[in-house]
Amino acid sequence: MKIRPKEILEPLFIFLIFLGFVVGGISLIIYGYSHDNDVELTFGLVVACLGLFQIFQRYKVSYVFAIIPILLVVVGLSGTFIFILFYIPFFYKESLNLDLGALILKDWFVRLVIIIIDVLLLVNVFTYTKKCLSINKEQKKGQY
Repeated sequence: MKIRPKEILEPLFIFLIFLGFVVGGISLIIYGYSHDNDVELTFGLVVACLGLFQIFQRYKVSYVFAIIPILLVVVGLSGTFIFILFYIPFFYKESLNLDLGALILKDWFVRLVIIIIDVLLLVNVFTYTKKCLSINKEQKKGQY
């Protein structure tokens, strides 16, 4: 059995890409914590968790790293809904002075990284769906 270089370099390359996500996410967490910046702290947590999810994808512990960003999104959306529900009725009485730094990401680099993460997640969802569909087809063939 001959080992081709592609069999060794491909997993190593993928590992190094997502290791970059982990290192970048941890550096954003450190920077956000030291400068008291919630946006960078949250974004660093999401990037690091997605990188760790991809690295540990073969193990059961990877689901912990996938749940953390999902919980952040759910908590953020529910917090926004609660804010709108309780603040908007009193909006006409006072001016709305919000710091939109947490709501609007202005930097082009942050937008680019978010687009890359979305594409990677989309590819993973399609791969997982294709895998599940092929398993279901094989199970149905075995039933008849």
